[in-house]
Amino acid sequence: MSTHRILSSLLASTLLGLGTQAQADQSPEPAPSLRILLTNDDGVNGSGMRTLRDTLCAAGHQVFISAPSADRSGSSASLGLNVAFRVTRTEFPCGATTGTQWAVGGSPSDSVLFGLRMLGAERPDVVISGMNLGQNTGRAVNHSGTVGAAVTAAEEGVPSIAVSIGLNFQDAGTGFSQTVAAAPHAAAYVTELIARLHDTARPGEGLLPDRVALNVNYPVVLGEDGLFDPALVEDARVTTVGHAEVVRPTYTPSPTQPDVYIATGPICGLQVACDPETERHADTTALSEGAISASPLVVDESFRPLIRAQLHWRLKQ
Repeated sequence: MSTHRILSSLLASTLLGLGTQAQADQSPEPAPSLRILLTNDDGVNGSGMRTLRDTLCAAGHQVFISAPSADRSGSSASLGLNVAFRVTRTEFPCGATTGTQWAVGGSPSDSVLFGLRMLGAERPDVVISGMNLGQNTGRAVNHSGTVGAAVTAAEEGVPSIAVSIGLNFQDAGTGFSQTVAAAPHAAAYVTELIARLHDTARPGEGLLPDRVALNVNYPVVLGEDGLFDPALVEDARVTTVGHAEVVRPTYTPSPTQPDVYIATGPICGLQVACDPETERHADTTALSEGAISASPLVVDESFRPLIRAQLHWRLKQ
């Protein structure tokens, strides 16, 4: 068996089967308390991040937040250099303790770097970016501020996870209300995931291999009643970043202003038809089939085959 296939099996063993191990163990050990830095691209008041914050705090983790003060979606990993931006420091209840939040007048990547600098030598065990309401798969990965923040953390040598919750087009008539309904379940999965990554890490190593970010997309699967049904969500698959479009930007000339164009982004599969997926084991395919997608994003692309195989094995433990 090739190294690529062996390592893919190793990583999947860590990610797959989450939620079943605790039932199999008669006396599971308590989950470790981790130092976690949260960020997003929706701003400090984003509902997805707040749901994740509360879930992580309830699990006993030490949570810090450094996120944009306003919505910075689509920022990718952009940085603001040679500019001044305002930072507002506040606190929030986190379990039996108090957490610190920095609202940064910059991009998601600015926010991550600022948060890491504020934490100093006591670096977080993991940076989690999200949860974004709407998938970040396929071509959207390169443009996502949610993913860009996680990649920035990985570049700094900190394990990182980007988390997004998908949109189910059958739910469009409700304004995608079931994406919001799925948020507590996605947050619970992330909490379980970091515990699994901690338990399967080698002694002295971080939750993920060096310079690796994990892009997680959680599906919204509807039951016959049109409501989100967590029982229908399939186990995680270790995936690659697909080639399919998520949005198709259009540029329309302004009818009143010369040399001005109006940019819009219709959602593929809902408002416009887009190119189909061509990549094997793609994140877009997993999500469309109701499975959690976990795509390792490697800063040094030369390590990709090894990383995918290792994650495959770890997610199946």
